[in-house]
Amino acid sequence: MAGSDGNQTMATPVAITAARFMLSCDLLTKPAFFAELGGISSEVEGTEYITVEPGQQGKVVNYSKQYGKTKPPTVTLKRGVDGNGEIWAWHRNVRNGLDKGRTHATLTICDASGTARGAYLLEGLWPTKMEVSGLKAGDSGVVYENVTFVCSDITYQPEQ
Repeated sequence: MAGSDGNQTMATPVAITAARFMLSCDLLTKPAFFAELGGISSEVEGTEYITVEPGQQGKVVNYSKQYGKTKPPTVTLKRGVDGNGEIWAWHRNVRNGLDKGRTHATLTICDASGTARGAYLLEGLWPTKMEVSGLKAGDSGVVYENVTFVCSDITYQPEQ
């Protein structure tokens, strides 16, 4: 954007606030909404490399860390149980080793007005872990479903 003196100025980035998270993919008949993003994790381990000089009784000439083993990205989401069993059925297909367990999906960050503020494109996504928590007899609290997904790649798409 141009300032009053004609020079270009950069807009200051504003932190995204999220009210809910929407997961969309072809294995779900409608998007699944989540109240909490427990985390997105992507990791490359560092591997130590040591080079020694030949004939010098093991004198180290170079010590460095290089890219090592990669771990598959994970996404952890939490929502109130709503009676829709599609994610459980999807997880059951994975447990049974069916090929239709992997899919490409979009995790959209929505603000309080429901406007998309950014999205993560998740390739080769599948639910690796399902948990239900918050159960207590006689309690009127919310029963939560925690889902951990694994994927082959994650790409962030900022809001447009």
